[in-house]
Amino acid sequence: MRHRMKIKPKHLAVLCFLVMLLLCLFALFLKNASPNQAKRAVEHFYTFEQKGEFASSWGLLHKDLQARFPRKDYVTDRSHVFMSHFGADTFQFKIEEGDKKHKWRATPDGPTYKDVYSYTVKQNYDGKYGRFTFVQYVYVTKVEGEWRILWDYQNQNGLPASSFRSSKLNS
Repeated sequence: MRHRMKIKPKHLAVLCFLVMLLLCLFALFLKNASPNQAKRAVEHFYTFEQKGEFASSWGLLHKDLQARFPRKDYVTDRSHVFMSHFGADTFQFKIEEGDKKHKWRATPDGPTYKDVYSYTVKQNYDGKYGRFTFVQYVYVTKVEGEWRILWDYQNQNGLPASSFRSSKLNS
């Protein structure tokens, strides 16, 4: 003889409410996980750069940037420019809150990336030429389950890069 346990409607309602609450919390967690993970990728990238570990930071670049900057060239250029030219051993950085872009391009005629998070990164240097801040616009997208770094190569005012000239002071 089997004895079936009867659930009272009041208990069933509470159980349903708890299950729905857990599902909502899980959905909220998933929604917030992507921006946090994307920002963490930017933090990892600049932490490697800060330590002069340019081969490791290169590994976090999107494959399109890796094709643009082969590892050896990237490591040489980054260490030469930031360490040698600027005379700075390291820098501090701050990542400003980003936003999500559903479609984005690094260049006007380049591929379209979907679900990209954009951040503004400020790097503060104390070098042989004084204190200065570099501002870089950084974009992060997921490739095969991993967040990868992209940079913006679009000219915001539509002029070719060669048209920018230093301004002359009037004497």
